[in-house]
Amino acid sequence: MGILRQHLQNECDPRLPGELAYSVKEAYSYLRLLVNSNPILQNKEMKKTYGHLRQGLVDVALRTVLEKSGLDVNVHMRSALHNRTGGYTYSMIEAKGAIISPAKTRSVTALPRKALHRDIASVKNRQFDLFTSQEEINQKYDENTPPFLLLTYGGKNNMLDYVQLGLPDIKAEMWIEQVDIINAPRIIVNNEENNYDLGLTLTKFANDIMKGESYGEEDKS
Repeated sequence: MGILRQHLQNECDPRLPGELAYSVKEAYSYLRLLVNSNPILQNKEMKKTYGHLRQGLVDVALRTVLEKSGLDVNVHMRSALHNRTGGYTYSMIEAKGAIISPAKTRSVTALPRKALHRDIASVKNRQFDLFTSQEEINQKYDENTPPFLLLTYGGKNNMLDYVQLGLPDIKAEMWIEQVDIINAPRIIVNNEENNYDLGLTLTKFANDIMKGESYGEEDKS
């Protein structure tokens, strides 16, 4: 068993992968619904806005689903370390056993193009040298020093083909290990009220964006 898979099994809540995957799936489903029900978004010129909407919907879905899941998590919106004045923002999820940031990538094995996530890795994992033995890494990663992970997702033609949790190296330039979670089962089954709340929250966010409310620029990966 790999380092990351073993860490997820031993140190993280087993419900977490299913909730993360469900959040991303719901965001993509809502984006398709939004585009199909709004003729203006179907114009060729508007397709460049899809990434902006998608990033926001993923962030909103993650926050809404995780906050209602009963998991011990905190979801924060952060500005990039070198871009704090109205620029790129991203979600940071602090969960049992992991610090997680979501990112759209160009392919299943790609890392995010921009180096913005390295800011988190350098701050949160500064004490780690990931080019050590598996035994040393396993000793360092525990409930008091959780690793930084990337929740990556993407696919062709605005479809969702993959959702992965990945452990990047200290410079976020290569993967130590990735784990496919797109089909991770949901151990938590939200009731009808919670599903309705998620729909309302996504709708409000989409309406605000289409009315011109600001949201952080997306990584174009």
